[in-house]
Amino acid sequence: MPLWRHLHDGMLTGQRINALPRKEIARGKAALSRLFAAGARRKGGALMMISLPVAPLDAGKGAPVRILFTVGKKQVPAAVDRNRIKRLMREAYRLEKSALSAWLAGEPQQVEFIAFMYRGRRDMVPSLLEFRGEVGRLLKAFVKEKGVAGDEHEQGG
Repeated sequence: MPLWRHLHDGMLTGQRINALPRKEIARGKAALSRLFAAGARRKGGALMMISLPVAPLDAGKGAPVRILFTVGKKQVPAAVDRNRIKRLMREAYRLEKSALSAWLAGEPQQVEFIAFMYRGRRDMVPSLLEFRGEVGRLLKAFVKEKGVAGDEHEQGG
């Protein structure tokens, strides 16, 4: 049984529940180009989430969700600030990815690429708590759009 299948039960064997393993990071120039060109966009306050089903899911190979975090150089010129914002986005996703558990329980058939783009101001970087709230809302909207009923995450927290 693939490792991500245990996420909705909260029982990851051999890994932390809130881990963000390397296999969940989006890679591949062609797939990422398609994501930005044709992906469905959801806007939040300081974040935009773009998602696109990219390829059929091979059982036991990789994760059904691949994540990308990006901050534009024109928007935030200083690399130190861009890296800090990306760290905050990664941590917020890592803590809120349990919102995907209802969708993962339905055994997705395709690999879904998800990008989180920072679109806020450089001089007003949100806190981790604000990022968590926004990432959680965007992920719940994604699960709702996928047509998954009975989101247990909302009832528990």
